[in-house]
Amino acid sequence: MYSDQFDIDTYNRRRITESMTHRDLPELSPLDIDEERNEKPWQKILNQIIKNSSQTMKSVPSVAIILVVGFYLTLGYLTQLIEDDMPKVISEKDVQGKDVEIFSEESAKVYLHQLLGNQPRVAGMEYHYEKTKDLKVLLDSVAQQATIPVKTDWQFVSGDYFIDFKVPHVNCYRNLSNIIAVLEGDSGFYPNGTIGTSLLVNCHYDSVPFAIGASDNGVFCAVMLETLSRLSKRKQKLKHNIVFLFNGAEENPLQGSHGFLKHPWIQGVTNVVNLDAAGMNGKPTVFQVSDPRLISIYQSVVPKPNAQGFGEFLFKTGIIPSDTDFRIWRDFGDIHGLDIAFVKWGNVYHTKNDRPELILDGVIQNAGNMLLNLVKELANNEELENKISPTQVVYFDYLNLFLLTYSASVSQIVDILVGICALITVAYYLWIVGYRRSSVMDLLSSMLGRVVSAATGVLAVVLLVLIMAITTKQLRYLSRPWLVVPLYWIPFFIVSFLASVNYESTSRKCGLNRSLHTLQAMTSTRLLLGVTLIILSLFPSLTSLRYVISVPLFVMSVGAMVSMTVVKYCRLKAWQHLILEIILTLPSALFIFSLSLRLDSIMLSTAGRMPTNYPDYIVGGLNVILALLFSTVLSGLELLFSRRRVWLPILLLSSICAVFMFTPMSIYEDEGITTQRHYWFHSEIITYDKNGSATDYKSGVLIIKQDAYTLTGVLSALQQARLSVHNVTDFTSDCERHVYCNLPLYRPRKDLLFLYTDPPARFRPEPSLVATRSCSQDTCTLKCIMTGPQHNTLTFFPNYGVNLTSWSFSSPLEATGQFLNRNIYVITEATCTYSDMLTPMEFTLTFNVTKEQQTEPFVEISHHAHKIHHPEEFTEEYKKLLKAMPKYFNIASTLSIRSNYLF
Repeated sequence: MYSDQFDIDTYNRRRITESMTHRDLPELSPLDIDEERNEKPWQKILNQIIKNSSQTMKSVPSVAIILVVGFYLTLGYLTQLIEDDMPKVISEKDVQGKDVEIFSEESAKVYLHQLLGNQPRVAGMEYHYEKTKDLKVLLDSVAQQATIPVKTDWQFVSGDYFIDFKVPHVNCYRNLSNIIAVLEGDSGFYPNGTIGTSLLVNCHYDSVPFAIGASDNGVFCAVMLETLSRLSKRKQKLKHNIVFLFNGAEENPLQGSHGFLKHPWIQGVTNVVNLDAAGMNGKPTVFQVSDPRLISIYQSVVPKPNAQGFGEFLFKTGIIPSDTDFRIWRDFGDIHGLDIAFVKWGNVYHTKNDRPELILDGVIQNAGNMLLNLVKELANNEELENKISPTQVVYFDYLNLFLLTYSASVSQIVDILVGICALITVAYYLWIVGYRRSSVMDLLSSMLGRVVSAATGVLAVVLLVLIMAITTKQLRYLSRPWLVVPLYWIPFFIVSFLASVNYESTSRKCGLNRSLHTLQAMTSTRLLLGVTLIILSLFPSLTSLRYVISVPLFVMSVGAMVSMTVVKYCRLKAWQHLILEIILTLPSALFIFSLSLRLDSIMLSTAGRMPTNYPDYIVGGLNVILALLFSTVLSGLELLFSRRRVWLPILLLSSICAVFMFTPMSIYEDEGITTQRHYWFHSEIITYDKNGSATDYKSGVLIIKQDAYTLTGVLSALQQARLSVHNVTDFTSDCERHVYCNLPLYRPRKDLLFLYTDPPARFRPEPSLVATRSCSQDTCTLKCIMTGPQHNTLTFFPNYGVNLTSWSFSSPLEATGQFLNRNIYVITEATCTYSDMLTPMEFTLTFNVTKEQQTEPFVEISHHAHKIHHPEEFTEEYKKLLKAMPKYFNIASTLSIRSNYLF
């Protein structure tokens, strides 16, 4: 048994006898033996054993576990403070009479309030049109005061494209508005209306319905205005033009950026800096890079870099259910660069709480410092005169102090070298204790112990997550993100600690003192990580993620060389060794804490908009992985602690965790920033036969599940308000017979609630779809005219054996999916600039139809007419439903009419 005062003397004397009997003297470690002394080998070994036994290392008292836990919790809190640190706010008075190229948050806030107004700016709505005019006036004012020429333009454009994301479909826009300003550089303008080499900087000034959109994306638009204002007062032009695009329809989605690809000024653009938000506050994060030149320049000029390559993995895999204009620049414009966004405070993203008063001081200043320095340097860089092919690059910052970036090919070499470095530390350890078979077997046994203890900790957290999901509320971390520590991290460490100590004391015997025993455990961890990293280096798809392992492993390897050397030549007490290892782990610990804080800031809020029954499984899984990664830094330190009274700190920590685990807590806040997202469709659904007569009808409110409690929350609120509303949650029959369950949707949904009510107020003009059919041989053509509001969706569903062969849309003819072995085609359409009179949309569909099929209807077409921001048209019944809901409900209401036709 492993005890506080391990009797190494007895154990090693037995080993001496055995080794001398078998002439196998190297079996015992010659640690610290004076090799210059003229002694026989057995005398050296005996002297070493006497030395070790006379200076038996005492263990660290178990109560110190609390101190160590407290230290790392404090370290995590300090990391959060570093992450949230912002520069001093610069006022307009501070820059008067000084360098014009100093960004002022005070000035940017003036622009922000002028941009936002007091209502949502939904593309196609009247208020959006009013704020578009205000934005054009602001840019014209900047141009008039500029010392360098600034040209502005209000672009009106129509078009369509096929977007292959989530639900592939044709995204059609009409009369879209973009506001553009170009700061002229040496590359200048051409007589034909195009421009020379240019850098594109993009934001969007529209917002989602029922949200002001202060952060998404008002802040960056205000920052762009202030940046343009400052740079336009320079005495000397930059080498390249800078195109400041304020696109008017990003939320539709991604229509404004595609519309700008039709503008003549796009022809000179070689690179892009795309600006957006999926949250509020904090430092904006670089999370997508397609041109390594831009991230290198970002690295050199941004004083507090904030960039993590794992963001690309999260976006590409769809783990984050969002997208940005960066997709359009990359996939449709062959324009590459940086994608930068605010990601903290994700709870306010696309909610009523995305308000300017919640923006913290210094946030805009920091974003402005970043953008001003970046675009100025990019626009002066001669290398950016030409486009390059998109290149994958690895990038990450360390605590906003510095940024490292290198190519994918270099990444593979670096990661393999880091793995080899870890293996070199293993060889150094074996050199210290003696190269022999028993030392290697002990090390492998120790590595098994590392795996067993980590696996035990993971299984324990999995079990606790299952229990908590059943017995308590999920999503409690939405308003209290620090809860992930007592819910997932500390339980993992408690169980792993106990499993490790138990394994080392019962499953294997070790003749090493505590320091060497600890070094052995740490070495086995590096061996495991080194081999794992080398294997992962063979998979290119993991290039953007491997640094999460290679960075801490490299620091651990360097620290290990130091600690092993100190232990070899110095006689350390247990507490001294503990302090040494803690100091050496600080760089790795800070890196992993920073990584964890950023990942959780994204994923915790994302869990609040995942339509899954058990979001805690995802969050718990993420955090146990992060805790496991952090445990590799501390692996082995538990062996320095005494086992006497170890139950006291373990019981205390377990009790604290149990309190947080099973104490009821509210998820949402009536007055705070954490709301429950709701998407309601007050709908009327009508089905017509081939003669145009209505054969089926229903009306009510469709509610789409957004988190684990969306639907149950609505039903509970209705019950508390004593409102009796007939409702349905089982749509199996409709979903088996009709495209998209005969609901106003264009993507499959599983968990839905339909409240039967009176229909929405009548639309003016009435939505309609008229088609004129003409056939020749096996070809039939439908000439269609659609009348509807600003936002519409069309689904085409040809009969079995009928093929849609062409259409009048400019997008390639591609199916969205299949249903009942028949293709489905989806078109979303938006009129993006307000007009008193909406022009009907005309389009043509051409089918291949046999003569036998031409005698009957051969295609089903559904027209979904949506009014996405018309609170003034809510019926009294619908208002009563809304009033019955809790304050923390963030309800985005759409008025909808789905009409099903046969042609």
